[in-house]
Amino acid sequence: MVKTQIQAAVAVATGSPLAVQVLVVLGLLAAGFAYFRFLDGKTHRTSAKAGK
Repeated sequence: MVKTQIQAAVAVATGSPLAVQVLVVLGLLAAGFAYFRFLDGKTHRTSAKAGK
């Protein structure tokens, strides 16, 4: 039982493979870019209406 806990701790400490980490980072960057692009489009429309 202790051996399986040690193996689980080592697996968590070593982390994911580099390819998985790169894909996660790229996915998060793409999601952030899309979110702020959408948010930016919303703020321009409301500020244009408020200025008129």
